[in-house]
Amino acid sequence: MTNTPSFYSPTASIERSEDSLRAYLAYLQQRNGALEGEAAFAHREAGMARFDGPLYPSRIHIEPQRFNRNYAKFRERDVSEEELALMAFVKINAGEAYGVEKTREIRKDLWSGTETCDRIERAVLTEEDYHTRLLVGATRHFEGLSLGDGWTPPWTLALLIGGLARVPRALFHPVLLGAEVSGLYSFNWLLGRLSSLFPDEPQLREAMEERLIEVMVDEIGHVAFNRILVGEIGRRVGAAVAALVTQSHRVMSRELVALGFDNSAMLALADFDYGHLPQTVRDRGFFV
Repeated sequence: MTNTPSFYSPTASIERSEDSLRAYLAYLQQRNGALEGEAAFAHREAGMARFDGPLYPSRIHIEPQRFNRNYAKFRERDVSEEELALMAFVKINAGEAYGVEKTREIRKDLWSGTETCDRIERAVLTEEDYHTRLLVGATRHFEGLSLGDGWTPPWTLALLIGGLARVPRALFHPVLLGAEVSGLYSFNWLLGRLSSLFPDEPQLREAMEERLIEVMVDEIGHVAFNRILVGEIGRRVGAAVAALVTQSHRVMSRELVALGFDNSAMLALADFDYGHLPQTVRDRGFFV
């Protein structure tokens, strides 16, 4: 894979980085529609119809009370691998949604500008909002299942997000690069794990895979955006942060660990790069 782009390879020079940012902004407009105004994200809304409309109903019964107990705090082990996969969908989203909410709240004054970077940051946060509809929306495949509100962020996540949202851009983007790479790795691992689940319901498996792929198409662009804004030291910081965030799943995503995201899987992050993503993600996503 010598000719394959890498998350940590050098990016464009400072003089050309603005060109890369403008290219990403154009991509975001093509994928989502206008990014501001009354018709903002109209293309995205139209594309979401297939996820928000009538869904393939699963024959698997998931007991709502148990599911929401585990959503609030994962303790029980009398759950199937399929239920663990669905739990991973909603718990990963919970952490992402919390991070977006707090980042938007703390850094709101930084995103009132009209520079290309400011416009991209606002659009990226809005894309994260759609991830909730994609990931939590997977519960609608299961009759009688609705997500409660008992989840609270672990103190480690609250501390990380609170600190990250307050740092200057020079440190914010290297740390965010690492967090985005780790998130993309987790989604890619979960996508591969789905391939062995729901053996009697291939339509359901494909529907859940499609939800993950939509998220990953966004996330590869988020990785690229942060790459554009960091230098060599920032990329090194990003790699270190990616490893730390991935290891944090031991505490923050125990349902993912129960599904098989063990120490070996976490260590495999060291070999994960752009070329390991599904072809459809690379074809549809933005990466420089």
